[in-house]
Amino acid sequence: MEFEALNPNLYAQVLDELEIIPSTKPYQILFYGSRERGDYHAESDLNFYLVAHSTDQMKSQFIDSISKALQKLEDVAPVNMIAGDADSLRHRLKISEPGSVQLLEASSVFFGEGIFEDLKADWDKWKEREIPKSDLIQYLEKRIRFFKQQVTRNVKDEIAQLERITTLTLHIWALQNIEDLTHIELLKMDTPDQLVPLFTNLYRKELEAPIWELLELQTKVRRLKVDIRWKRDVSREDIHETKYKLISLRNDEEFMMNLWA
Repeated sequence: MEFEALNPNLYAQVLDELEIIPSTKPYQILFYGSRERGDYHAESDLNFYLVAHSTDQMKSQFIDSISKALQKLEDVAPVNMIAGDADSLRHRLKISEPGSVQLLEASSVFFGEGIFEDLKADWDKWKEREIPKSDLIQYLEKRIRFFKQQVTRNVKDEIAQLERITTLTLHIWALQNIEDLTHIELLKMDTPDQLVPLFTNLYRKELEAPIWELLELQTKVRRLKVDIRWKRDVSREDIHETKYKLISLRNDEEFMMNLWA
C-alpha cells in the first residue's frame, strides 16, 4: 500500500525522525500485516519489523528512539514493533519459519534500504526447496520453550504468551500431520485472520477433537489480544480459564508447574 495513506503528515514526521537516529550499521523497517495488505478492519494494528545489527539492538536508546518515532502513528491504530538482525532472519528463512516467510512474501520496506533486498534474493532461491520439516519443528519447539519460560509482567504479556504458544502448537501439528504443505500455507499460518480458516477448510479431514478445541482457543486469545491493545477491560478469569485450557490441550505438566512462577 502507499504509506502516505496512513496519514501524509504523520508519515512525513516519522520519516524525518527515523532519518536522524544514529546507528552503527544501516537498518530497515518492514511494514507487514493486514494494514499493509489492505485487508484490515477497524481494530487492526500497524505491524513493523525492525531489521538492525545486533550492536545497535543492544543500545536501548536506539530501540527507544525508533519506537518513539513509530508511536506517532498511534493516531491511526495501535503500533506493534518487533526487532531482529539480518543473520537470524536469514537462518529462519532457511528453515521456512512462518513468521520470516510472511516478512519476505507479504511485507514492504517502510524505511531504509539494502538489507531486505539481499534477503529477498536469498529467499527466492530457498523457497524452491522442500520445507525442512524436522529442522522447522525443532526450532518451533524451542520457541515454545522460550515463551513458556517467560516471566509475564502484566496482562498484555500473559495474553501474548498464550497467543504465541497456541499458534506455534498449531504450526507444529500441521508440520507433523499435513504431507504436502506449501510455503503459501506457512504464510497463512502466521496471518491471524487466515490461520483458523486454513485449518478448518483445507485440513478439515485431518483435524481431531483437540485441534478443533485449540482453534477455538486461538480465536478467543486473539479476541483478548485485540481487547487489551485497544485498552478495553479484560477479565482475569478469562485469562485463567484460557491458560488452563491451553495447558490441558497440550497435556503440559511443565507449563502447569511454571504457571504462577
